[in-house]
Amino acid sequence: MAATLLECSFLIPFRRDAGLSDGAEHERWLWKWLDGEMYRRFGGGTQAPGLYRGFYMDPDTKDKVADICLKFFVAVPEDQVDELRQLLQGACFLFQQKCIYLNVGGRVEFVKPDDE
Repeated sequence: MAATLLECSFLIPFRRDAGLSDGAEHERWLWKWLDGEMYRRFGGGTQAPGLYRGFYMDPDTKDKVADICLKFFVAVPEDQVDELRQLLQGACFLFQQKCIYLNVGGRVEFVKPDDE
């Protein structure tokens, strides 16, 4: 019998965090890196169509921040969810984000680059 998979989704802002960096758009190689890592680690993934506009309170400044994100889906065995978190920790660093919104089977968490 095949392993049960969890549907996971996450949001990556289209631009670098202006509080950490310059707020510029990410280079194309980063998106290719993300696709490659999802394929290598989990055998695939899907980028949702379109852009997702959202806003949140910056955890450091408490200011309202608006952003535009790309949304990705990946089916992950339960025992590999920590590997997805580790991938997103690296993505926080490379995409210069304070955190990344992750939904694991309907439960939301914010992955930070220094999470253990």
